[in-house]
Amino acid sequence: MITIFNRRELITLASAQKYYHVREALTATGIPSAVKVRGAARAAERARYGIAGAQTDTMYTYTIYVHRDDYERAASAMQTALRNS
Repeated sequence: MITIFNRRELITLASAQKYYHVREALTATGIPSAVKVRGAARAAERARYGIAGAQTDTMYTYTIYVHRDDYERAASAMQTALRNS
């Protein structure tokens, strides 16, 4: 179980596609993870109407946390996933 006391931040991503690649790699290696999603709600509402030049993919940031004992294995899996994506 990952709690605030035993977790370590692995990476913060602004791309949903990269986020999914990293999560898939962690799941494939059996490393549990937790995610905090931060976004601009007002920007997301405006996106429905269309803002010229706004990318909907970058409206959220995804922070992935792993257990501190699994950090080295998770970092290795993450680097492989990001290289292959």
